Amino acid sequence: MDEIDLHIAKILLKNCRTTYRLIAEELNLSLNAIYKRVQNLIDLGIIRAFTARPSLIALNGIEVLIYGKTIGKDTTLISQELGLNNNTYFVGVAGGNLLYIGGFLKNISELHECIISMSTIGKLENTLTLIKKYPYRINPEKLIDLDYKILEDISTDGRKTIKDIGDEIKISAKTVQKHINKMIEYDLVDFSINFAPQILTSQFHIYLERESDYNEELKRIEKKYENNILYLQQYSNIPNLIMMTALTKTNNEAAELYRQLQNEGFKELSHDIFYKGFFFKTWRDSANI
Repeated sequence: MDEIDLHIAKILLKNCRTTYRLIAEELNLSLNAIYKRVQNLIDLGIIRAFTARPSLIALNGIEVLIYGKTIGKDTTLISQELGLNNNTYFVGVAGGNLLYIGGFLKNISELHECIISMSTIGKLENTLTLIKKYPYRINPEKLIDLDYKILEDISTDGRKTIKDIGDEIKISAKTVQKHINKMIEYDLVDFSINFAPQILTSQFHIYLERESDYNEELKRIEKKYENNILYLQQYSNIPNLIMMTALTKTNNEAAELYRQLQNEGFKELSHDIFYKGFFFKTWRDSANI
């Protein structure tokens, strides 16, 4: 997996229905080259699914990250047990028996019970709970039954053609396109991929100084380290924290990236390396929520 593959993956993470032609134009490559690269990522198990889900904005839900060290011995078994919870969409296992548990909640009132449940099942010590930052938006449009039916049909095949969707749920391709366009326009849907890069994946906890402009720092970090960054996340309850998920080919490259970040003079910086991750279905994947 090289920098071009990473760029393709980042485009598909934002919208897995982006056409290969648009990706080819953005990367100045041939259409055939993009198709072959994506197919190779699928064959290698790096792209595990093209997903389509109602957005948390549409559902008024929240995304949380629960992080801590487990005292359990079998992290694979613990991860599978955590996945039985209808809120858990991802469990990442990092060195030192650290668990990163990603969850979707229907509303903030579920947070307390979710933390207790995850901490108990995960046998976690000294947990940190983060609430992902989302833009405030009042939508004039809402998901209707037909939208849910479309999303159910493409939940694990987000690149399915408009014609195939229409044939399977017995409506016209024109109607399918109209509903998908509406969902995209009003941020009612998340088209993405389940992405499992089979190279070194690091998680950097970057704490900014309180007087920093957090949004400007986010943009600067994103631009400076774009060749390694997979995700940058901000959190409402700890606004000076940026969580940076980065890919590197070797331990030495990860160490060098860590050294560069240390030289930035952040208030605090820590570094974990993932060695396995698991994806799970949640309540968001059920139709007519």
